[in-house]
Amino acid sequence: MRSITLSFAVATAIALFTFGQSASAAPIGAVVKACDRTAGCNYNLNKAGDLSGCSSKACFYCPNDGKRQCFPVQ
Repeated sequence: MRSITLSFAVATAIALFTFGQSASAAPIGAVVKACDRTAGCNYNLNKAGDLSGCSSKACFYCPNDGKRQCFPVQ
């Protein structure tokens, strides 16, 4: 379980720093895929269409602004 959570944190960090338009953004698809592969990671879509989620080690926020980018949150 701990290695899966660590894998999510590493996958999210890689996605955030490799695929994004800026150093702190990642494509929503890469972040959701990493979360789906990680036990204990959950995400929700709010009424405004924003996506947010967390595992035990990392959290993310994907605003519904048309850019389809996610950002890490603490």
